[in-house]
Amino acid sequence: MDFFANPDWFSRNGPYAFTLEHFLFIVIATLLAFASAFLLRKAKHSAVTKVLIGIWIAVVSIDVFKWAVLYILVATRPEEYPFSLDTMLPLHSCSMFMYVFPLAIFTKNKVISLSAKSFLVNVNMIMGYITMFVGFAGKKSSVFSFFGLHTLLYHALIFTAPLIMVVTEYYRPKKKDILYGLGMFGVLGALTLTFDIITGCDYWYFYDGHTFGVLKVIYENVPHFLIWTLIVVTCYILTALIMHFLILGAFALKDRHQRKKSQAKQEAD
Repeated sequence: MDFFANPDWFSRNGPYAFTLEHFLFIVIATLLAFASAFLLRKAKHSAVTKVLIGIWIAVVSIDVFKWAVLYILVATRPEEYPFSLDTMLPLHSCSMFMYVFPLAIFTKNKVISLSAKSFLVNVNMIMGYITMFVGFAGKKSSVFSFFGLHTLLYHALIFTAPLIMVVTEYYRPKKKDILYGLGMFGVLGALTLTFDIITGCDYWYFYDGHTFGVLKVIYENVPHFLIWTLIVVTCYILTALIMHFLILGAFALKDRHQRKKSQAKQEAD
């Protein structure tokens, strides 16, 4: 397991978070995500479905492998990898992609499917992208280590899938769809918060932010954990609203351009 436990595959000096190599990976991942979405923009619905399912299978596969490696390291190297309920379960907000995606693609219930798609596009997509930047904050692992590359690849994929859904119009949101997405967020968030309160864990950073150093410092100045929870929930909701209306605005501009193009063609004829 030395290969997987090694925090620095290529150099004892990193590269670590916020280095040129880190940003270069994000730039390449972003370009590949948009290129994939662009190439699929005119593909059939069935073809896009197959691509999305392929991404989901890849996400689940690399995450299951990561958890297997982590559990083995915890069992064999408890001094280096002590057991912590905070980090030993796939219950983070970005982990929800694995559970919500099948609801978006396979379920026949329109409300559940719409809620899942809205959640993926308005919550998971931006969370995935943000985590590519901040997922290494406070960690000692190099960007180019097993856990480092897992973090980057996993979040790049959960950013790419919703982006493809939007660009190909596999999912074209309407104004009211955000309510369905926030409903899904509410259900998953309530379950996560309940688990956090019972166990003292900090999934989704709902409890006290202690699993993310910067948030822990902020939390220390908050008088009660429920106030902290309200602040975190508000940030999630505001981010989702911003994403939703940005996407709606992009579709409005596209429709306007197509109308002008069609009108110009009719006048020319």
